[in-house]
Amino acid sequence: MICINTLSPKPGVTIWYAGIREIIQSVFKKHARPDLRAVLNQSFEKQDFIKPFLSHEEISTINGFKALKKQIEWISGRYLIKQMMQQLFFKNTSLDQITLSYLDQGAPFLTTSPDLPVSLSHSNDYTASAACKNKKQTIGIDIEKITKKPDAFFMKTAFTQNEIAHLKDDAAQIFKNWTIKEAYLKYIKKGFNESLHRVEVINNEILHNNSKIDVDVFSTFINDDYVLSLVSD
Repeated sequence: MICINTLSPKPGVTIWYAGIREIIQSVFKKHARPDLRAVLNQSFEKQDFIKPFLSHEEISTINGFKALKKQIEWISGRYLIKQMMQQLFFKNTSLDQITLSYLDQGAPFLTTSPDLPVSLSHSNDYTASAACKNKKQTIGIDIEKITKKPDAFFMKTAFTQNEIAHLKDDAAQIFKNWTIKEAYLKYIKKGFNESLHRVEVINNEILHNNSKIDVDVFSTFINDDYVLSLVSD
């Protein structure tokens, strides 16, 4: 049984997050359940899953990944967002008919409803998805596991000197700022195609090319081990 956690940071916006291990244990048939400690990729078929939720094209995409970790994250994220889309918007559509495509710079969209705002993220044990009922809105989500304080190289790569000057010497707050920045990069549908130093997160406010951006920022900590952030109109 998968425990899906729901957040509603603002009217019309829904966030789901769930444990990747729980998803894998629930969607794979017992004999086909992958060994999560494995490094190399595995070959999956539709019949490996208890209920069909992936299209033939998606199975082909999964089998093209070189690492099992990437395959598992992709499978888990697809399962979560498809369940979300079915429950919220497409109750009479089977999961394997709900598919996602990507813009040139990597932003996901629903193939049959490209104007419906969605966003995906995963980190270690969790995968998360977000959707918005207002088709005129834009959203971006990111989830990260909180580890020890990042080293100086990461700090200089991820943040500007101005950001570093405002950051507390605390791993949780550093990762919170990082998730806000990543969520914003997804919000503008560029991801890491945009320079990290053109975007600054200072006191929960976002500046892009030195101009303050008028967006809503939502952040929450999960079990003190993860931080999840959403940027929206």
